[in-house]
Amino acid sequence: MSRSLTTLIDVVINHAELAQLFDLYQISFSAEAQQLSWGKRLSKIDKHTSPLGLISHGGKYWILLNKGADAPKKLSDIGFVLSNFVDCDDLLITRLLTRALGKLSGEQVFSGLGETYFYLEPDTFKKETVHKCVSVDIKESLRFDSMFVELKGTVFCPTEIVFKPQAAIEQAPKFSFDMTTGMLKRDKNGSLMINSPGKGKYTSNAVDISGQKPISLRKSRTGALHHYVSLMNRMFNSAFEMSLKQLNADWRQHYGNAEIKSIYNKIYEVVDTAGGINIVNASLSEEGFKKLRNEEWPVKVNFISHDELNDKTPTLVVLDSKAEYETAGLEDKKQSFYSQNKVVQSTYNKTVITKDSKALKVLIDTWIKEIAIKLECKQNQFLIQEFNDDYWFVSVEQRYKKDPVTYHILKCSGGKFTYESGDEFYFDDLGIELPERQRYFEKMHYVIDMGSGEPQVCSIVHEGIAAVPDGAVLFDILNQLEKSSVEGITRGYIDKFLSANNKSGDPLISRLKFLLETFPSKVEFYKDELKKGGIQYRSNAEKSFFDGYFEETGILLNYSLKGQHNEYLESQTGHFYDAEHSAYFVGIPKGGFKFSRGQFNHIRFLDGPDYLKQKCVELTATYYVRNKSATVLPFPFKTLSEYVEQRTKFVEK
Repeated sequence: MSRSLTTLIDVVINHAELAQLFDLYQISFSAEAQQLSWGKRLSKIDKHTSPLGLISHGGKYWILLNKGADAPKKLSDIGFVLSNFVDCDDLLITRLLTRALGKLSGEQVFSGLGETYFYLEPDTFKKETVHKCVSVDIKESLRFDSMFVELKGTVFCPTEIVFKPQAAIEQAPKFSFDMTTGMLKRDKNGSLMINSPGKGKYTSNAVDISGQKPISLRKSRTGALHHYVSLMNRMFNSAFEMSLKQLNADWRQHYGNAEIKSIYNKIYEVVDTAGGINIVNASLSEEGFKKLRNEEWPVKVNFISHDELNDKTPTLVVLDSKAEYETAGLEDKKQSFYSQNKVVQSTYNKTVITKDSKALKVLIDTWIKEIAIKLECKQNQFLIQEFNDDYWFVSVEQRYKKDPVTYHILKCSGGKFTYESGDEFYFDDLGIELPERQRYFEKMHYVIDMGSGEPQVCSIVHEGIAAVPDGAVLFDILNQLEKSSVEGITRGYIDKFLSANNKSGDPLISRLKFLLETFPSKVEFYKDELKKGGIQYRSNAEKSFFDGYFEETGILLNYSLKGQHNEYLESQTGHFYDAEHSAYFVGIPKGGFKFSRGQFNHIRFLDGPDYLKQKCVELTATYYVRNKSATVLPFPFKTLSEYVEQRTKFVEK
């Protein structure tokens, strides 16, 4: 049975042992102190008590002190009540112990004022040091009847390089690190604030910095998660135990290059039927435009001038940024190319000229895919993937709690669709009940079967729970790969392999012989040298060659792994559905070990009739929405999001 570890957790708490280690206090405030902001209340408590842990939980404030520490003295506006662990819920205790890690562990963990961060690494941006961290908190899922670990990539950045209005910088909380005590301090005179400078590896949602070298996976959210669980078990010993829960798949399918190729061939066909793509340059430079001319395109393309533009043929326009136009004394040209009747995709000249040919091919497929989806919206018809059922797909927009709810609805029937938006009473007026979210952090989508008499609703709930790699397997593999960076395959092993396979006609044999003849005095060959010699992990003979050496020595020279190691990938690949928990996730195509995949696959909870749950998972089996990976929501939601984007661009101008 396929399985996957998750960020859901089980905890076992020994209240009596905790009481021997720590004292727990609940804090009460005067009416005047209750008017203070959340941060100021935390700060006031922290300065007075210097606790191991401090949190706001259930509308109350709690602190953790070492056993035998002096009891906090009552202030005029703050009182302290000694409490018992046995009277507290597991969520409160787990959150409070998590806050105490910074002061107790000293292992690159920072805690303070209701927050805990795992320090990943420093980096530089514009010659200034930024600090990459992962924030850790514990939440409770009513859907899974379980607590789970919430991890968020966070970057602490010097205020001098933050590109925000000065007022926003002044109002933002400031921080400083104390590397000796493990404290992250809120400091009004601190030089750091939470901010992601630039994009790519600096983006807080992409703090997973794996891919540069194998070992960097340790400095990712995956690494932080396993380090966190290990630390919690070690620091609190038998008083507290934590383990990650796993899901088991009742339904599991993998996909590969054949499925991806098939869907992209259909996309190319859709675009060619519309006349291909007209590519026009609106940049002040010709460099990007000329570079695109030299690329091979999988669809018909015409490189044209502005005079040759028309509304019928899809257009790709090469632009400059708004700032670049303003520097040249020009208005931003982007919006002049867009209208509701046109199918337009744009890219920046700088984006094109900084990419090599391989990266450009990925971008080209992305542009073509986006154009195909816009063609679907223009024709109100599914052109890429067939869908003929009478279904409604509903997303919910509410930026802030005080804002009114807006429903965005894609109404599908017979392969065609229309878009409509509705207010918070829209479905009440139709007599359709949409289940509400049960926690403030839940994000809701709905799929409604309108073709089976009484409308049937399936909710898709996203809580931030994720499928994660098995840390024991992952880090064992990383250790082996680290070893292989300084050790290679011996000449003796190659000789022995050639002797045993001398009659084989596989090209590997001739390549190995050529390698030995070229370097007659070399006794060890490293993976880079093997790669240059055309020896990789593709044919059965090559797999036998590398696997045999791994079995003999434990040295793993190739990134592709044998079957027993792919247990790590169970959290990463294919379509996964657990009927017991009504949960699913979708991952990458099945394949070798992916070092760039140290992140999580988010799990979504389904609430509705069984047949509709199954239908929702099946509709994720499309490979263009997420650029050659299956989509995390049923694919018509991509069409719906395109309508919502158009509405923002054109209707609300």
